[in-house]
Amino acid sequence: MAKVSFDVALFPTETADETLRLAKLAEKLGYDGVWVGDSHIIWREMYVLLGAIASQTKRVKLGSGVTHPLVRHLSLTASSFLTLSELSGSRMRIGIGIGASGPINIGVKRAARKELGEAVGQLKALIQGKPVAFDGKEMRLMFADHANVPVFMAASTSRTRELAATISDGVIHGGREDLLKEWVSTFRQSVGQGGRDPASVPVVSWVPCCVSNDAREAKESVKPHIARSGWTSFLKMVSEGKPVAEEDRLAAERISREYDFSHHMSREHSHLVPERWVDLFSAAGNPEQVRKRIDQIIACGVDVVSIVPYGDKESIIKLFAKKIIG
Repeated sequence: MAKVSFDVALFPTETADETLRLAKLAEKLGYDGVWVGDSHIIWREMYVLLGAIASQTKRVKLGSGVTHPLVRHLSLTASSFLTLSELSGSRMRIGIGIGASGPINIGVKRAARKELGEAVGQLKALIQGKPVAFDGKEMRLMFADHANVPVFMAASTSRTRELAATISDGVIHGGREDLLKEWVSTFRQSVGQGGRDPASVPVVSWVPCCVSNDAREAKESVKPHIARSGWTSFLKMVSEGKPVAEEDRLAAERISREYDFSHHMSREHSHLVPERWVDLFSAAGNPEQVRKRIDQIIACGVDVVSIVPYGDKESIIKLFAKKIIG
């Protein structure tokens, strides 16, 4: 197996103490990083959890998986991550994207790609102690000491991927795994064309995962995530004029009509997911099936495989560490 890092992304649907326990377990079992989701209306508050995890772990890198530019003021985001960096011993990463359930559930619009790009630049400047103007008011973080908190952009479209290749310190891919090799290759080329070493900008593959001795149950468990990723992936392909099978287009359109963001990535949407989407968007099944899938993902040239466990999270984290990471 090629040299990669293995992370766990936790969407904090459980109590805060349970999420903390799972993060500590991931470190104990040898995972390299932990990401925590940011959707404060439906999940526990990310910054509180990251603070608790930072204070009770020693080694794993930590990050937002992912935050968004328009729900919290960017000065608050920058200040929070600088504080977390101090608390964790410089182990923080900022994962940021245009937003989904976070802004939508409080009536805030999702960020446009231009706004996301501007936000990344402003965050970097604030973290470095530079002045930034918001609505005509110039401000800077008074305690910033030029710490390095890398910014990873979630990129689900080709244009956002190109933007990430230009300005981000890392990129998060969460789409179809069968298109991943081409996606990574195109991203690396874009980084190089921008004058940077393509290997200097890590690619994180975000993989909904369930590993169980009951393969059928495992595949059913990841459908809540696939409902969202499948819908957005196929309808973006339609909007870009790319060929999409009629059954996939119809399924995606139905999900877009019926999806409820107050139950984001929950089982309420599982019945909408076609069976054939499971292998396109996840690593789910028995240990042998999941290992084969992870090997395929690694062969695409990613630097980090971050599993998003669905089902019995503790069991998945343990079994993945034992059977796949080894």
